[in-house]
Amino acid sequence: MSQSDDQQLQVASTNQGGGTSSGGSRRAQSSIGGGMASHQIASSRFRILPGLFGGGSSSTVPVGDLDLTVLYAKTDAFGTEIPPSTWQRDRDPLFIWAPPAAGPEELGGYSYAVDGTPDDTIDTTSTSMDLAASGGPLLSDGTHTFSVKAINTLGNGGNPITIALWVDTAPPQIVTYNPAGASLFNVAPAITAGLSDAHSGVSQTALEVLINGGTASVAFDPVTGTLTASGGGWQEGTNSLELRVEDAVGNAQAPLVWSVTLDTQPPAGSVTVNGGAQLTTSVYVTLSVSASDATSGVTGMLISNEEFSGYVQEPYAALREFWGLNPVRGMQRVYVKFLDAAGNVSEPVSDDIELGLLSPETLITSGPAGTSPVREATFTFQCPEGACLFSYAFDNEAWSEWNAATTATMSGLTFGNHYFRVKAARDVNGEPGIQADEEDPSPADRTWIVGAEPSLFAIPKGPPIKFWRLD
Repeated sequence: MSQSDDQQLQVASTNQGGGTSSGGSRRAQSSIGGGMASHQIASSRFRILPGLFGGGSSSTVPVGDLDLTVLYAKTDAFGTEIPPSTWQRDRDPLFIWAPPAAGPEELGGYSYAVDGTPDDTIDTTSTSMDLAASGGPLLSDGTHTFSVKAINTLGNGGNPITIALWVDTAPPQIVTYNPAGASLFNVAPAITAGLSDAHSGVSQTALEVLINGGTASVAFDPVTGTLTASGGGWQEGTNSLELRVEDAVGNAQAPLVWSVTLDTQPPAGSVTVNGGAQLTTSVYVTLSVSASDATSGVTGMLISNEEFSGYVQEPYAALREFWGLNPVRGMQRVYVKFLDAAGNVSEPVSDDIELGLLSPETLITSGPAGTSPVREATFTFQCPEGACLFSYAFDNEAWSEWNAATTATMSGLTFGNHYFRVKAARDVNGEPGIQADEEDPSPADRTWIVGAEPSLFAIPKGPPIKFWRLD
C-alpha cells in the first residue's frame, strides 16, 4: 500500500498459480509477464497491460461503464435549464451530459444525433453540444429528441441517453372572427372568433377582447377553438374592437383591430299632404317627406292610410306623388314611418286632408245574379250625377274604352263562375281624356254562375228501405 497526503492506492493481489486476479474498489493496474499469460480477471475494474515478457492478455473495458446517466439542456452556457417534454420557445439549446464511469484513458469520445439514434462514429470529445454554434439547422416547431452515447477507444459504445424537447415559436392563428369589419348593427353584436394553435395550445388566461378600450367578458372552448365575448363599452356610432391572443408559452399574435358601427336610434322626420292643403278633390295626393338619421342615414319609408297596418315600404324620397287615399269622402290621414340603414324603424308621423270627391258613383241596375242557365249576360248601369262615361270588363278581360253606353252584353259564356265590373267617370277638370281623379275609385261589380240551378230536394241513394211489423 502506498499513501500520500491526498490519495491512497489499495492493494491488488495476483495469484499466478490459481490464474486469478482481484482488487478493491479502486482501479488497479498490473504489468505481468509471460508467467501470468493464462490468468483470469475476476474484477471488471482492473485494466491489464501486457508486461515486458509479452503476455497474452488483451485490453478490455466493460460496456456498462460507458452508459451515460446525466443529460440535460440549457438555453445557453449561462442560461436556464430547459425542462424536458414541456412546450418552450428555445430553438438552439445547449445539450450537456456527464462523462460515463469509464476512465478518461479508456474513453474515445461521444456520438450524438438529433431526432435519431447515435451511430458508432465519434462526433465530439466534449461533454456538450451547442446547437447555436454548430452551424446546423435550428429545431423546428414540434417535438424533438437529442440522444448521445459514449464510445471507447476500441469503438464500443454504451447505451445512449435521450432527452425530449418540445419547441413552439409560432403564435396562435385567428382563423375566423365576427362581426366583420365595417358592419352595421342596431343592437350590440356578439363577438366570436375561431382560434387554433398547433403545439402548446391557446392560453385561455391570456385571451383579451377590448371594446373601445374596455375589457369584455371572454369565454373559450378549447375543444372547438371558439372564443365568445360579451359586454364591454359599446357606444352609439363607430366602435373599435381589438382581439389579443397568446399561446401557452407566450407566443403572441399581433392584435387584430377592426371597427363596427352601432346605430340603436331610429330616424326622425315629418310628412305633409299636398303641401299642407286643407282640401282635395282627388284621391291621389302628393306627400312631402323629410327625415334624418345621425348614424347610418335614412334608407326607406313605410306609408299607409291606417296607423297600425297596411304599410307599403318604399325607398326614401323627399317627394312621393300619386299616393292613393281611401276613396271615401271626408277627412283622410296618411301615416309615414322612416327606416335607417341599421334597420331601425321610427314611430309613425302623419298629416290630414279633407277629401271631397269629384268622381261619380257607379251603380249596376240590372243583370244576372246568383245562378243563370243562360250563356249570355246583359248588364245596365248608371251614375247618379249624370253625364257620365263608363268603362267595363267581363271576367279577366281588359277594361273597355270610355263611352256613354249604359249597357254591356257578353254571349257564349262558359258554364261556371263569372264576374262583371263597371266604373263611371266625369270630365270635370277640362283636360282632354279621363284622368285618374275623375273616375270612380271603387268600381261596381257583380258575380254569377252560368249553369243549371240545383234541385231543392235531394233524393237519397242507397239500398231499399224495408218496414217490419211485430205481431
